[in-house]
Amino acid sequence: MHIAICDDNIADRKQTERLIKREADKVISRGGTLYFESFGNCESLLFTPMQYDLFIIDVRNTPGTNSFETAEKLRDKGVGSPICIMYMRDEGIPCIPDHLSDENRCADDPGLLFLAKPVRPEELSSLISRVEQICESKESQIELRGEFDTLYVSPGDILYAERSGLHTLVTLSTGKTFETSSDVSTLFDEIKEEHLSFVMPSVNYLINIDHIASLRFHTAQMKDNRCFKIGGQILKYVKAYLSD
Repeated sequence: MHIAICDDNIADRKQTERLIKREADKVISRGGTLYFESFGNCESLLFTPMQYDLFIIDVRNTPGTNSFETAEKLRDKGVGSPICIMYMRDEGIPCIPDHLSDENRCADDPGLLFLAKPVRPEELSSLISRVEQICESKESQIELRGEFDTLYVSPGDILYAERSGLHTLVTLSTGKTFETSSDVSTLFDEIKEEHLSFVMPSVNYLINIDHIASLRFHTAQMKDNRCFKIGGQILKYVKAYLSD
């Protein structure tokens, strides 16, 4: 397991590091490994966030941002790993800001966890054990590389992808779109080996069968009402998949 600690108070950050080191010894005794890296600001944390299985965040002394906004930026980058917000024990669990409370934000994020300070070793151990279980059942993510940014998504988040000039426009279950630098065939090759719900009826588009709302004749209507033509052996495959 790889953990990222982001705390803009250096004394608190060092204390969390010491506790994580003790926890690492316990993990090693169980035959596992635990690594961590520390960051004093969210900008450094956001540079390469996809390598971490857990984020422990306490940002309260940096003007213009806080722990929740840092978590929101991680999610916007496609990070699906658990994010643990630290708070002072005598203050109680903090309320999630109203502007983060819509359905696609942290308020409805099952991977958003909390840890009270001062940190009790048994509570940290419980957190690590919980994240270990999440890591074991974690779905692999797909890298969508754009011209200026990279987004990581779970296969189930993709509704369909279609040709957009020399690139590919991917539509997600959230309604968002992301333009990748690769073509449709290349994206399909990256997905198809492990994820049987994807088909490519045309060189111009691929679709996720799990997001088909209805199938009539040779047309698949997706859950966002977008329609795609399907025929031949692919149509037979789609029908068999839906009937299982």
